[in-house]
Amino acid sequence: MTWITTEGAAILLNVTERAVRKSIKSDKYTIRRVVGKGGNSGLQYQIALESLPAAAQDLYHAQQTGQPSEIQPELDILKRTTGKQREAADRRAWIIEQYWHSRQSPDDFVTTYNTSNPECPEYPLNIHRLMRWQGKYKQGGIEALIDDRGKHRRGTSAITPEAWEYFCSLFLTQQRLSVQRCWEFVKKAHPDTPSVSTYERKVKTIPEYAIIEYRFGKKALADAMPSMLRSKLDIASNDIWYSDHHKMDVFVKNALGKVVRPWLTVFFDARSNKVVGHKLREADPNATVVKQCFKQGILSHGVPTEVYFDNGKDYRSKAFNADYPLSLVKQLGVGNIYATPYNAKAKSVERFFGTLEDRFNRLWPTYLGRDAKDRPESMRASNDKIAKIAPTMQEYEAALTAYIEEYNNTPSSGQDMGGQAPNTVYNKNLSNPRQISDATALDILCGTFAERIVGKNGAQVLSNFYWDDALIAHRNKKIIVSYLPENIDKIFVFTADMTLICEAKANTVTPYRTTTEDDYKRAQKRKRAVREHNQQYEPMQNVNVHSLIAMNQLEEKQYSERGEVNTTTQVVPVIQKNNRKFKEIAEAGCRDLGREEMTDVLLKFYDAL
Repeated sequence: MTWITTEGAAILLNVTERAVRKSIKSDKYTIRRVVGKGGNSGLQYQIALESLPAAAQDLYHAQQTGQPSEIQPELDILKRTTGKQREAADRRAWIIEQYWHSRQSPDDFVTTYNTSNPECPEYPLNIHRLMRWQGKYKQGGIEALIDDRGKHRRGTSAITPEAWEYFCSLFLTQQRLSVQRCWEFVKKAHPDTPSVSTYERKVKTIPEYAIIEYRFGKKALADAMPSMLRSKLDIASNDIWYSDHHKMDVFVKNALGKVVRPWLTVFFDARSNKVVGHKLREADPNATVVKQCFKQGILSHGVPTEVYFDNGKDYRSKAFNADYPLSLVKQLGVGNIYATPYNAKAKSVERFFGTLEDRFNRLWPTYLGRDAKDRPESMRASNDKIAKIAPTMQEYEAALTAYIEEYNNTPSSGQDMGGQAPNTVYNKNLSNPRQISDATALDILCGTFAERIVGKNGAQVLSNFYWDDALIAHRNKKIIVSYLPENIDKIFVFTADMTLICEAKANTVTPYRTTTEDDYKRAQKRKRAVREHNQQYEPMQNVNVHSLIAMNQLEEKQYSERGEVNTTTQVVPVIQKNNRKFKEIAEAGCRDLGREEMTDVLLKFYDAL
């Protein structure tokens, strides 16, 4: 069954919509009620085409197939009119029909009508207008009552395709030229083109999504497109954490008194909208601050099941790469999801940043506004003047921490929050939280990894040397170090295959002009540790240079007695003192070599000296 509107039925029947509605009340047609366009117009009637007269059905089908009909010109006129024009014509036809049914004189009807309808658009009605409408209605029906001023221009355009194409190539760009400016260029290339008002009317026919994409970019288009509404009732607290960075729209002073705009990094629980971790710092965001913030959230709220990240390179680091063996997500069993690129709606944390700016940053005298146009006049001053009223980083951070705590305890009207505060929703939906068992292991995983070679002073990281006695055995070998940028007093040292060696501490640098007793003790202790380590590799036999010389000479004598020639060339120091005595004792030793060791021969030699 085909359903049409009352307006469409009026056109097919060549009557007013009011007449169609009267027929509906008398059950003349098969009808149904539907929600109006946009869902904001209440219930509207639709009429089954099959219940209309055969002539109306034939006209409808001819209209659909493009076949000509006798009243097609009148239909085309009605189609080219606006809804307000058709409504006005319908109302005028109704007034005329009321006049005919009243059987009153024109004067009496006009008086009665004006008394009963003081808010009608035709008020006050006069006899001249009533008679003019009646004449048109009798001659041409309802279409004759349409106000046709400007009708010859409606639905048509005198703009040539070439001119319009040139206009669009100027208008649909991110330079966002005005209609007037684009028309000026078109007018030079096409002198016969219509006025700028014609272009202004035709611009309204360009779909809004096309204007957004070509004049504002793909990100603006993605933000304007319908987004999928997702319920959070099927997830629990700590199931999913979001994270993102935001450059604050406020000036603060750093440690050097310089005016800066700080960056905020947050981790945000998806179920409760609770901020579970945050870090404020002066430098641009990177993987280090992400790990610091993630570590803060884990220590205070446990380990999440999944993390939902932006596509920024700081979130694509090895720490959050499941393919990397020592990554945080791999070691802690955390899944990772990456948001659709440039889609601000993919992460609800974006709304938190907007609330933060409106409810917190606007309270500071150094608030900058959302953009240059919104910037207060007082913030257009020099940095020196701004520095006089700017809070310090420490003051601002303390106030921010207090605000986040207040935010977590403030009732929310957000989706699936039930008017409750983030802390309340978080606690109600938290079951079996996963806690980290070893804080030291978390320190290692959240650290920065780097390759180093062990030198005589230990491992060097960031212009400092780190030492532990366990590094003695790894001199000149490749090692892996892990250190926390927020605390570089110690590092964790691993072998190349990531076996933990030790926890090395930073060396204390001795002043050049003043050396204390403790400095000497530390240095002596270091050297003593090296000697003790070397003792385990001490040879079992103590063969000195004299033993080697005696051994060489005895072997030469044996070869000469056997008539053999020793082809090995030896560089032997000449022993000048008591050479004769050594030779005699050595010869005696050779005769009895099977019973005496070379050390005994040498002892006899030294005893004879």
